[in-house]
Amino acid sequence: MSPRVFRLPKSAYLAVLILALCVTVVVQHPLAALVYLLPAGAVVFIARTATVVSEDGITVRALIGHRTLRWADVRGLSVTGRSVYVVSADAAMRLPCVRVADLAAVATASGGHLPPVAEATPKYPPSRRSRRPSRQ
Repeated sequence: MSPRVFRLPKSAYLAVLILALCVTVVVQHPLAALVYLLPAGAVVFIARTATVVSEDGITVRALIGHRTLRWADVRGLSVTGRSVYVVSADAAMRLPCVRVADLAAVATASGGHLPPVAEATPKYPPSRRSRRPSRQ
């Protein structure tokens, strides 16, 4: 089974483009062009940050470096608010780009090392029905 990679959505690059356009207003002097390092750093952050779940373990990639936990070291997953953490004997480590709705996919990609989790039920907005007076 191939590893499952959880990343930031591609639409995050659109926010970086908007940031680059906004920063352009500030650049009046050639030295001020260093401000473009901010959008460039954001692009690297978006491209690099990910969580990889495979049958061997969980790898968390950050802006600088990565950390791999083997399934033998993993005690379980913890959900706090909207964040998902992997709990080991040492500490808990946040899984970037993994949402609560992705827990079923994480369990499936683990190759049986995590118990199966039911798929998240999608939340739909309430339907707007026209309110007509009832005829009696």
